Amino acid sequence: MSLIQSFLKVLVPLITSALVLAFWNRASLSSVPGTTTTVSEEHKPIIPSSGSWGTWFNSHQYTQPNTSQASGKDWNIFHHLGGNGPWVENIHEKAASRLEIPEGCSIDQVHLISRHGERYPTRSVGNRHLMFLRRIKDTGFALNGSLAFLQNWTYITDDPENDFGELTRTGPYAGTLSSFSKGVQFRTRYGHLIPNSIQTRLWASDSGHVIETARHFASGFFGLDWEVSYKAELQIIPETFERGADTLTPGNTCHKYLEDTIHGHDNGQEALARFQESYTPAIADRLMHEGNFGLKELSSMEVYAMQEMCGFEIMARGSSPWCQVFTEQDWQHFEYARDLIHYYRAGPCNPYSGAMGWLWLNATTGLLRDGPEAGSLFFSFVHDGDIAPFITALGVLGSEEHLPITRVVADRMWRTSSILPMGTRVTLERMSCSAANDQSYVRVNINDRIMPLPFCKSGPGVSCSLGHFMDYVHQRRAEVGHFAEVCGLQGDAGSISFLHQK
Repeated sequence: MSLIQSFLKVLVPLITSALVLAFWNRASLSSVPGTTTTVSEEHKPIIPSSGSWGTWFNSHQYTQPNTSQASGKDWNIFHHLGGNGPWVENIHEKAASRLEIPEGCSIDQVHLISRHGERYPTRSVGNRHLMFLRRIKDTGFALNGSLAFLQNWTYITDDPENDFGELTRTGPYAGTLSSFSKGVQFRTRYGHLIPNSIQTRLWASDSGHVIETARHFASGFFGLDWEVSYKAELQIIPETFERGADTLTPGNTCHKYLEDTIHGHDNGQEALARFQESYTPAIADRLMHEGNFGLKELSSMEVYAMQEMCGFEIMARGSSPWCQVFTEQDWQHFEYARDLIHYYRAGPCNPYSGAMGWLWLNATTGLLRDGPEAGSLFFSFVHDGDIAPFITALGVLGSEEHLPITRVVADRMWRTSSILPMGTRVTLERMSCSAANDQSYVRVNINDRIMPLPFCKSGPGVSCSLGHFMDYVHQRRAEVGHFAEVCGLQGDAGSISFLHQK
């Protein structure tokens, strides 16, 4: 492929996505995703990546985002999709209200671990959707009430064989667009850290939509010519078992986590299934009594699949009639179901999670200790199941809580919608502060909001002194266990060796 062809391959989709976004912002708000039967007409959309642009351009002109969704005012479905929807700004109750860099401080090193951008369903999830839709069609009955739209509705892709698992490329929430925009946003805040003399490495786990996310991000951050001009180099890290601890995807290399059917990876799916049984039957009964007895019955997984299609269609088309099928309470149940699957599969309630997440935390802490001499920019791209263990190891949400699987806990700390949406970005900022005797500090930014560390937040801008942070990470190793031992790996499992710039 010629240089011009390579350039156009990147440029044309980005220009197309930008035009789509510009058109969409001028469109009527009448088809805003997230409006349910109980939502007022005053509901406003969330424009992708816009939540804190004012802060990133001018950090002193920041207004705290409206977090009234929890109280039912201006309710927005984006905060209840449990990671199954477009990126949305963090509204966690523990998040700080300001994002600006503290006076007298400057950022000299940045670490990003990011989830891939908005995508189509995975093959297994998408095939489950298609199976359900095929069953509806085979009944031959016309649907009524909330499901009447299905008479003229088509699935979110007409080419599932090629689209499943790939980034979405259309609409205002396209994964290609959001990934590029994220790169531009990071360039706005961290552009001063781009080195002049060396090629910057960035890393992606070996998955198509993860790699594509990293490439679009790099185009936004370094420029469209980042490869041909040798500004940056993307290194692909295999997701294979033999990598041991030298990996971005420890869930694929932790033997016991994969084999333990009770407490390992499958723990989350079991928690999800049990909670589904507590809330989906009432929804199924309501939909059947809308004149849809021809369906004979709706299983818990079919109800859940209908809720899934709301978020996935938004990411491909910008809106979805599936969102109107369900009430606010239905969506709060779905949100909790999504919280449970992540919390028990790779979050604080999984006994292997902390040890898996400590790998990236430890490697990053070493670079924070060495400072900008070791490099100033470190960008890694992975899956949600790789970020959840890191958040667990870091302990940013405080002490572990018990999430029951038979009822919703309203005041829970773990909220997947805020911490693990599509395109999640968890950033560690190293700051040097002249006002504090040139000491170094660390801050955690999750989806454009600073999350104070519960164990240490007395530094400038609710940061933590680097020394205290390093001591804490060392302590966490003793608490979460050694990766090789916890995972039952024989011999030396190694450690992350690729995370360096020189």
